[in-house]
Amino acid sequence: MRPNKDKLYKMLVDEGMIDELGNPTQRAINEGLVEVAGNNPIERFKAENPLVAHIPDEHFKVQGNQVLMDCYAVRVAATTILNDPTAPQEQKENAQSLLDKVNSLDHNEWH
Repeated sequence: MRPNKDKLYKMLVDEGMIDELGNPTQRAINEGLVEVAGNNPIERFKAENPLVAHIPDEHFKVQGNQVLMDCYAVRVAATTILNDPTAPQEQKENAQSLLDKVNSLDHNEWH
């Protein structure tokens, strides 16, 4: 059974792990319970997109103000969504579309 988001939120606030806005508290940071992504755009991108957090950094690069992913990273993210039974249908359709595009591309390109 999945935890109720409201109960989980309340528990994390009560425990002092996050504030009312959902941001980690200094205590949580000090205790190493959360990692803070500093000025590294790839770390920040991965922190904001947990779906890709486990993909090695070499599959990302920064161009201008954007973090780009290589075909491998896009394929992993899309496949993860497609295999998630709780993912909404619209998200699955978008993931399949991305996967179809990636599979037809030059695998040396960045996206």
